[in-house]
Amino acid sequence: MASKGELQGIPQPMRWLSRVSADLLKAFAELRLRVQEGGRLSVREKRLALTAAYASIGCVKCLAGCIREGLKEGLSIEELLEAASVAVLVRGAEAVITVSEALRLLEIKA
Repeated sequence: MASKGELQGIPQPMRWLSRVSADLLKAFAELRLRVQEGGRLSVREKRLALTAAYASIGCVKCLAGCIREGLKEGLSIEELLEAASVAVLVRGAEAVITVSEALRLLEIKA
């Protein structure tokens, strides 16, 4: 099982992996860090892409966490919502509901 420090930065829904294997959780954490760091795409661009992706797959809690992190990183709610609006092209009304529910969880008025 992973220590409290090792779980820091790992989204709550993924923490059960530590009960399966500390190495598995560490691998996930490393992958998450590497994917989100700057490269050809900036950290900012990747956050916006993640916002659209989470809205597209319909994960309200994932999207809420992504928006929260984006706001901490200096993105505006308008930028994040514009990125989320791309999901409407992919999933239509389901994406609209996902974005609305994530904003409700964060207590952000649309």
